[in-house]
Amino acid sequence: MSTSKPYTSSEKYRQMLVRDGDRRFQDWHNRFLSYQQAYLEDMSKRKK
Repeated sequence: MSTSKPYTSSEKYRQMLVRDGDRRFQDWHNRFLSYQQAYLEDMSKRKK
């Protein structure tokens, strides 16, 4: 019974890492933008 994984070329692996990095960056960036929006709204309320 062999449990060997299929071979993944280095180029395919690199593309997988790039896509994962892009996804992680998008997740982080969306959280950052919502935090920034809430921060700016809070600051504008405090000025009034």
